[in-house]
Amino acid sequence: MIFMNKTSNIRNFAIIAHIDHGKSTLADRFLELTGVVEKGKHQEQLLDRNPVSRERGITIKLAPVRMEYSFQGERYILNLIDTPGHVDFSYEVDRTLSCVEGVILLVDATQGIQAQTIANAYKAIEKGLKIIPVINKIDLPTADIEQTKIEISEFLGVNTENILEVSAKTGKGVENLLHEIIKRIPPPLFKDDGTQALIFDSYFHSHTGVVALVRMFSGSIHKGDMAYLHQTRTQFKVIDVGYFTPNLHSQKQLSVGDVGYIITNLKDIHQATVGDTISLSKNTEPLPGYKKIKPMIFASIFPTDSNEYLYLKKAFDRLYLTDSSLQIKPIYSKALGSGFRVGFLGLLHADVIRERLEIEFNQSIIITPPTVQYKFEDNKVYEPMAKVTLVTPKEHMASLMRLVQDYRAEFINMYNKSRVFIVYRVPFSELIGDFFDKVKSVSSGYASFDWEFDGYKEAKVSKLDILINGDLVEEFSQMIVYEKSQKKARELVLGLKKIIPRQQFEVRIQGKYKGKIIASERIPPFRKDVTAKLYGGDRTRKDKLLKKQKKGKKKMKMIGKVEIPKSAFLKIFKQRQS
Repeated sequence: MIFMNKTSNIRNFAIIAHIDHGKSTLADRFLELTGVVEKGKHQEQLLDRNPVSRERGITIKLAPVRMEYSFQGERYILNLIDTPGHVDFSYEVDRTLSCVEGVILLVDATQGIQAQTIANAYKAIEKGLKIIPVINKIDLPTADIEQTKIEISEFLGVNTENILEVSAKTGKGVENLLHEIIKRIPPPLFKDDGTQALIFDSYFHSHTGVVALVRMFSGSIHKGDMAYLHQTRTQFKVIDVGYFTPNLHSQKQLSVGDVGYIITNLKDIHQATVGDTISLSKNTEPLPGYKKIKPMIFASIFPTDSNEYLYLKKAFDRLYLTDSSLQIKPIYSKALGSGFRVGFLGLLHADVIRERLEIEFNQSIIITPPTVQYKFEDNKVYEPMAKVTLVTPKEHMASLMRLVQDYRAEFINMYNKSRVFIVYRVPFSELIGDFFDKVKSVSSGYASFDWEFDGYKEAKVSKLDILINGDLVEEFSQMIVYEKSQKKARELVLGLKKIIPRQQFEVRIQGKYKGKIIASERIPPFRKDVTAKLYGGDRTRKDKLLKKQKKGKKKMKMIGKVEIPKSAFLKIFKQRQS
C-alpha cells in the first residue's frame, strides 16, 4: 500500500555537476542558510571531510547532511547528499541517485555544460528524478549566463525561464534555490512494505563497528531493535540511529523517507555491504540494491616492508567498506613479496586510494604501473573498449578530432548544438596515458570528456617485458599493441634509467617484445663510500652516517642484485596518470 502523506515535509536531493563547478561551495551556503553552521565560523567545503579530498580540492566521497528550514509557515527537512564530480567516482553518484527524489544540476557559467554533467544528468533522467537546472558563478566577469542557459535548455528541453541563477560564493540566489527545492522536488512516497533501509555507504569505527549510511524506504528502525541484513543473512542489535548534521546526531528512530545512520556494532566489515537491505524480519522483501561496478584498470600494491603485510590487509578491509568498487586479490611477487592486485575505476581513483592508504592508514606502499585487463579466448586477445563522449566549443573541434586519431579511436557520431558533441570508441589502454592532458591542452582547457565501458575488441597485443640485468621485472612489464611497442619500450627504459640510482656495478635496462630486445639503456657503476670524507676524529660521526645510509636502504627494493627505490614505482605510476 502507498499513501501520499507522513513524508510531505521531507525533501531528499543531491547536487550533480562537473568537477570544480561549485557543488561543495553551494552546499556550504545551504548549511549556513538553514542554521546548521554559522557563517564564517566553519571550514570551507565543510562536507569534504576526507583529508585527501580537502588536499586535492575535489569531492571523492558522497556526504549526507540533514537541514531544517521554514518556508511559508511550514517546517521542512532537507536531506542533501553531496556527490563527486569526476568520472572515476560516478559510482558514488549512482548510489546517491537511488536515495533521492530530485537533483540540482549545477553548471559553471564560465565553462558551460560539460561531459560529466551530461552523464550524471542522464542517470537522473533514467531514474525519473526531478531536475532543477542551476547556473553558478554568475558573479564572475567571465560568466556567459545567456549562452549557458541556451546550452542547458537545448540539453534538457526546458524553458530558459526555469533555469535558476546563483553565486555559491557570494550567496546570491541561494535562498531562492532553497524555496524552489521545496516547491519542485516531490516528497518521498510513504510505503507500508515492512521495514526497508538501503545501505548506500558505510564505514568502520574501532569502537562501534560498522556504521551503515541508509535511506529509509519503508517502516522505521529504533535504537535497540533486532535487525537483519539480507545479503549476508546476519542479525544484529541496533546500537544507535540518527542523522548527519554533518556530525552524527543520535535520535530515537529513523522513519520512512529519512536519510541517516545505523550503528550495527558488527566487527566483521564484510557482514554489512553497500547495497544491502536492513529490515526487522528476514521475510521482508529486500530492495534491489546496486549493480556491481566493474574495475577498469589494475595495479599491484605492496608494503615497502614485507613485515607490514597484515597491516596493509587490514587497511584494505576498511577501505573496501567505504569503497565497494575496489576489487582486491592477494598476490605474491618474487621481487616485492606479498601484496595485492587491486582493480580501480580509473587513474584518479587509483591515485586517491594510494593517498588514502598513506595518509589515513599510515601505510608505506609500492604501487606498480596501472594496466587494463585483457581477455584471452581461442588463442586471441581482446582489449576493453570505452565509448568516449567529447564536449567542446566549435573552434576546438578540428584539433580535437586530429588528436583522437592518434589514440586508435573509431569515430561513431557527432552532433552540433551550442557545443559540439563527438562520440568515439577508444581502447581503454589509450585513456590511461596522457589522453586527458592532451584533450585539455589542444582545447585550451575548454573541452571535457566522459566514458563508459563498451565491450571488447580483438587486438594484436603482446607482452612488453622489462629486464634489469637480465632479470624479468613483472611489476614493470605490460601488454602493448604492436604499433606502440617501440615507443612504449623506449619510454619505460629511459624512465627507469633516470630513476634507478647508480650501483656498485653496471645496470642494464632492456625492453623485450616478441622475443627481441627493442630498447636498451645502461647505468654505469659507481662506488660511494659515505665515510670516506671523514679522516680521524670520533667513531660516532662515522656511525651516524652509516646509520643514515642503512635507513635509506629501507626505501629500496631488491630486483636481483639491483636496488630500486620505492619512488621509482611511484614515478612510473604517475607517468600514466591523466
